[in-house]
Amino acid sequence: MNIPSFRLAIGIAACMAGNLAVATENGTDTFALGAEGFKTGNLPPPGVYLLAYYENYHASRFNDKHGKSLIPGFGVNVDAIVPRIVWMTETTIMGGLLGFSAVQPMLDLRVSQGGMTDQRQAMADFIPAVFLSWHNGNHHWATVMEAVFPTGDYDKNQMANAGKNYYTLRPLILYSYIQPNGWEFSTKASYNFNSTNHATNYHSGQYFAADYAAGYEIIPHWTVGLEGHVFKQLTSDRVDGSDIGFRGQEVAYGPGLHYQGQGWSLEAKYLKETLVENRPEGTSTWVKFVWAF
Repeated sequence: MNIPSFRLAIGIAACMAGNLAVATENGTDTFALGAEGFKTGNLPPPGVYLLAYYENYHASRFNDKHGKSLIPGFGVNVDAIVPRIVWMTETTIMGGLLGFSAVQPMLDLRVSQGGMTDQRQAMADFIPAVFLSWHNGNHHWATVMEAVFPTGDYDKNQMANAGKNYYTLRPLILYSYIQPNGWEFSTKASYNFNSTNHATNYHSGQYFAADYAAGYEIIPHWTVGLEGHVFKQLTSDRVDGSDIGFRGQEVAYGPGLHYQGQGWSLEAKYLKETLVENRPEGTSTWVKFVWAF
């Protein structure tokens, strides 16, 4: 049985004090860029599954809209442990299998800028989701509706915040083309709608975000290839209702490795960000473990 990846979302960067205007508030968002990769669209049969993610994200610069360093002395390091429970029911709707999931990220944040530092260990925002999945030969796909609730630790006067203090609603499409003992192409794509952070009157713009993976099963159970993500903000941020014209973007790429066991799987990847505007620029290391109860 193929145990697939599932979308999760966490904030993965510094939340900085002050009124610096950058694309999406403080240049961060609630989409966990790079979390998913191989077998993303191949959701499992009815049952209960545990997905456990670990990520380290490190950045030593914050880019402006021209891709140049914007904040002197900027640095951020995030260690994230993210458990996700998935329940695939036996119910079908329009031929698709109905499922639910819940995510509660836990973050260790270390932030610096301009000679100041801050560190925090805290819960991030809670993320439930509902989805339908289909399978047809080598093609596997799913539609997902995910929400982010502002339950995480947040204080507008802190440099480091695990929570975002606003809601996000994101529809997603997951897809995988998997050849037995051959090539695989997988992606997940989302469009994200944010509410206003009423502590700062900042409304982060809408954005498109997606993960991708292309690989080959070199020997039974082992797939290697290229993984990464893309982020493109499509509407500008607003402060006190006024359009401030800032939008973010980035692309990331790197090697990935996936092992499929009997009722479990393990995946690891290393990603480097490039073409970054109005956001931190850094690297991330992901490890994901999936277990079928």
